[in-house]
Amino acid sequence: MTAPKQLAARVDAELARAIETLAPTGLTYSEIVKRAVAQFAEVYRVAVDNKVAEPHEVPILTAYRYQLPPRWQPPRTGSINLPRLTTQKD
Repeated sequence: MTAPKQLAARVDAELARAIETLAPTGLTYSEIVKRAVAQFAEVYRVAVDNKVAEPHEVPILTAYRYQLPPRWQPPRTGSINLPRLTTQKD
């Protein structure tokens, strides 16, 4: 199957709500749709690869994890005591 160069989708109330929910991210409508399709494709691919779903089935995602931002660390102060390296003399 060759992917079309451009798609069109009717924006019903459910899709409009979803796009409105994602509007604060700053993504364009096109980017929102592209990311949603890419994420759905990844869910599908992982489910089929792991034999959770058959290739003709639409997997239902029941759990997910967020990548958390790094925790803020206060700047380190004071001296650092590193072990002294000695050289061996013959």
